[in-house]
Amino acid sequence: MLFLSVSRTILFCTLCLYPIVHSDRWCADNTSRDIVYRRLGTKTPYRHIQNKDVRNIATVNGCTLSKIWGLFRHGTRNPSESIINHMHGTLVGLQRDIVEHGRMCRDNIAQFEAWKPQVTVADAKLLVREGGAELFRLGERFRKRFAGQLPDRYDADRFYFKYTRTERAEYSARNFTLGLFAREEPIGYPEPLARDPVLRFYKGCDKWRNAVKENPYAYQEVDRFGSSSEMRAVVEKLSKRIGTFVSPEEIHAMYQACAFETAWNERELSPWCLLFDKETLSVLEYSQDLKYYWVDGYGYELTYRQACAAFRDLFERFDSATAPAFTFYFTHSGTVLKSLAFLGLYRDNEPLVAQHYRYKRKWRVSHIDAFASNLYFAMYRCPNGTQSVGLYHQERLTPIPGCPEGAMLCSYEHFKKLYDDRIEQCDFDTMCSEPFVPTSPKDELL
Repeated sequence: MLFLSVSRTILFCTLCLYPIVHSDRWCADNTSRDIVYRRLGTKTPYRHIQNKDVRNIATVNGCTLSKIWGLFRHGTRNPSESIINHMHGTLVGLQRDIVEHGRMCRDNIAQFEAWKPQVTVADAKLLVREGGAELFRLGERFRKRFAGQLPDRYDADRFYFKYTRTERAEYSARNFTLGLFAREEPIGYPEPLARDPVLRFYKGCDKWRNAVKENPYAYQEVDRFGSSSEMRAVVEKLSKRIGTFVSPEEIHAMYQACAFETAWNERELSPWCLLFDKETLSVLEYSQDLKYYWVDGYGYELTYRQACAAFRDLFERFDSATAPAFTFYFTHSGTVLKSLAFLGLYRDNEPLVAQHYRYKRKWRVSHIDAFASNLYFAMYRCPNGTQSVGLYHQERLTPIPGCPEGAMLCSYEHFKKLYDDRIEQCDFDTMCSEPFVPTSPKDELL
């Protein structure tokens, strides 16, 4: 039995994505659902990127697991209040245009006739059934992979679980532990904090909020891409299919509805996905990648530098002889992305900018920050008395930037030296309270 908050499921039988031409009408077929599933930005359902390999990794190269420290994004949730308002307003209007004037095949239009918003503002950002299942299954796989080294029952001296002060993070934690222990355990959760210095450090960084999140320059590349030939082509195509002119804002609302409604239901696509071909989805995905690159990734040094607050906790717990060996934090997209950038993961040789749309890139939030994304370190004790560390992202052993190339594990001593300076200089209050002068993102790139 899953711990559930308000759950909403949309049951639509939909098809996607390559066109079948019937005169000048757009028709979606069922040949490439994967095109949708893996291009939904931070709303991508975890089931399409998870590692299903559950071979035991409690021992690697003769080294045995001794500690774990991990960050886990909450599972699939409902949209924010603003997106829900778009569903009840903008999309209801577009639905009417599609039914009355749309240049789509009759079967596709029939699915729009049946569509209606399934959530209200009261449900905003609540964890849904699929989100609970994502974390429950993640906990089950953890148990299988580390079998023999994780205690079978909850023990406060061995385990430390903590979540942010949000319903979606709390119920993600509860579902994870239910899967991990295969039973409901009386977990001792500490009091959640609104501004947790480890789980959501950026909430306490006023300078980051002013210099990045609310800085118009941080959205410069997104705005430029919004005026690109690629985006103009998307506007033209979708306006023709819908039967009336649609704005980029309306297209964003359709993309978000496509993403959320598809993430909610394991078996069905949202009808709003029927409007999108491969190129359209790629353009919309890149717009999302630009946004998160500049606001939560590598665009500004301060963005990822402040993540030292979380990694200081990692080293303190790994170095402690008395702290619980297994630490699990349940948090949010902003923490995961900033932490990936702090570690130097998925960094492209060139900054992501509007004109680089056709370039192959590493920074793809659909893959690196889906719902239920996870980033955890496992410490192993080796036969020669040394300690090594493995980094797992999305449940896959991932090379640690700066560690010997090709090595499955990195010696803990080497790993720690990589971050010595940044942890030692991690004066969070100072870095987050310095005077702010608006600058172009390019002025702050390293």
